[in-house]
Amino acid sequence: MTADQSLLITARYTDALGWAADLHLDQRRQGTDVPYISHVIAVSSLVWEDGGSENQAIAALLHDAIEDAGQNHASISLRFGVEVADIVFDCTDPGKNQGPNNSSSWLGCKQAFITTLEHKPESSLLVVAADKAHNARDHLFDGRRDPTFWLRTPAGLLGWVWYFQKIHELLDSRLPGSRSVELLGLAVRDLISLPEFALQVPVGMDPSEWASKAEGNLEKAVGLSQH
Repeated sequence: MTADQSLLITARYTDALGWAADLHLDQRRQGTDVPYISHVIAVSSLVWEDGGSENQAIAALLHDAIEDAGQNHASISLRFGVEVADIVFDCTDPGKNQGPNNSSSWLGCKQAFITTLEHKPESSLLVVAADKAHNARDHLFDGRRDPTFWLRTPAGLLGWVWYFQKIHELLDSRLPGSRSVELLGLAVRDLISLPEFALQVPVGMDPSEWASKAEGNLEKAVGLSQH
């Protein structure tokens, strides 16, 4: 094996890390002062830990570049190749393919995104799993520390439980053995166990089953809400 072949991380990865930092320079995690770059670094770390390739780890660093940083498939492909650009595109909500300014509802975007997962390649799903696992964990921790957190999101607690649970159900069948999928499942379990969620569940119904069938209630509550 040559020295080059033994490298797990090349200059492409550090270039992507620097570009991601520039793209998200002034952005923060929702409702906090935490720099947004912390999220993409965490997602990339989860991809590495899940056996991902350098291209997948690079795509993880850039997975929100189309949604939140004004980039597109062509600009990403120019710098890091088609494979990376394809994965980033697959991680993007369909309603946000042209950037953050769009008129689609929160629920409409999430329903469309879930539908696309069935047809996406495993290389993209590995990054999707890492992204959703980190987001679900953060939502869980934020909600535990401040129950009013759910009032500041368009979906509320029910919407996020429904969304993360639906994604977990699909990814669990597509990526058996994935660490990120397991982490997502644990976060969903703990979200469903929150006291404020239990208060929403009709008496006698299984919380998980109720959440999975909650789209009708969500359409009334958040169907017209923006992202």
